[in-house]
Amino acid sequence: MRLADSLSNPSAPLLRLIKALERRGETVRALGESAVARPAVATEIKENRKLSPREVTELVVAYQQGATVSALSRRFGMHRQTVNHHLARAGVAIRSQVKMTPSRVAKAKELYEQGWSAREIGRALDVCASTVSKKLKRTGVKIRDTHGREK
Repeated sequence: MRLADSLSNPSAPLLRLIKALERRGETVRALGESAVARPAVATEIKENRKLSPREVTELVVAYQQGATVSALSRRFGMHRQTVNHHLARAGVAIRSQVKMTPSRVAKAKELYEQGWSAREIGRALDVCASTVSKKLKRTGVKIRDTHGREK
């Protein structure tokens, strides 16, 4: 029986039908292969990472000593939001995400006027080039045309 010759992502009802036919002993094939294709959505379930009380303390101390949430998420093998939840449960105040303080904007403006690109400034200040460009525009800096055209 050839039910799913042209279906690269069969629907759930079709998969149930194919499995039922296969249980009855029917051979179901699609283009020479089993019609029960791998689903397009990942079915692997990742187990939650549980931290011991010692690890939570270690996470909190590292954050208080200046580690970023992203660095801690990589270090402890969990999502950034999970790190934030652990910090909140421990009563730790989350640091502001503002990376372009007025002094950093002034530095970016100075570097841009010296001929640095937004990308170079972003790398130097550890922010995205688009963040640099947006802040420069908001402070009234005329942005150079990156393609050398006259504006």
